[in-house]
Amino acid sequence: MKHIGFLTELSGTANPLFRGLCIAALTLSALSTGQCQEEAGGEQPAYPKAVTTSGEKIYVVDLDLPGVWEVGEERKLFVKGSKFLRKPMNRPHCATPHPSGGILVGDSATREVYWIEKAGADPKPLTNGYIGIPMALAVDPTGKFVFVGDAEKRATFRLSIEGGKCELVARVNARGFAFDNDGKLLAVTPDAEAIQRIDTETGDVETLVGGRPYQFPNSLCWAGDQGFVTDTYDNSVWRFTADGKTERWHQGAPLQRPVGIATSGTSLFVADPKQKQIFEFNLETKESTPRM
Repeated sequence: MKHIGFLTELSGTANPLFRGLCIAALTLSALSTGQCQEEAGGEQPAYPKAVTTSGEKIYVVDLDLPGVWEVGEERKLFVKGSKFLRKPMNRPHCATPHPSGGILVGDSATREVYWIEKAGADPKPLTNGYIGIPMALAVDPTGKFVFVGDAEKRATFRLSIEGGKCELVARVNARGFAFDNDGKLLAVTPDAEAIQRIDTETGDVETLVGGRPYQFPNSLCWAGDQGFVTDTYDNSVWRFTADGKTERWHQGAPLQRPVGIATSGTSLFVADPKQKQIFEFNLETKESTPRM
């Protein structure tokens, strides 16, 4: 570009002020050019941390994009967050389908849970900034309540699906949620009680899996009569049952750093930010397919 060459030549002048202005102009021009190239080239997965499913749709929370992908026959951007700190969806960590359509997303940058009603829609805040660091989300089987695992408060909260006041349910520091067949809320934690089962009506909590069998559990899901947990440091997926028994279900390739996990039908979906990929495992054969 001619003006860039002209500014480059003039920036060698002895006048410090003029030289500074020229350098600033060059920087802005370069940033603008880079932005145009990024927009022209399209977005790419940066850090797919969490995954959730709704029917045939797979939603992937991308912490560093930041935003959420929708993955089906092809990958497309469902919603993009802000690149600016303390702006909506700047640091999304978790998501779950909304019963009326779209998804719920937990964002630590704004200390909020948002409802994204449809692709490209503006995030609708539900808690008025009450939540600290939302790391786990789940909607109860009735579709009336949203449950949030808050890592800052080390507790589990409940609020209406329409949003509003948050209510303390239990002092459980959840990193992932799933409802079991009895309607109890299963929570995986980084604490000694690896998996806890919460009665959301009474607030009673029982330890399902204790003794820290997992090195660094990150998320869990429930499929039929069994649950699955990702163990990031062990590079594995563990299986557990309703009686508290747990065993390593899969370890190693193609996984490198499994974090998020979800299930749908006969498939298990695992988010691996190290590889910027979502792997779909067949629950019976354990065969895997990259989806991103």
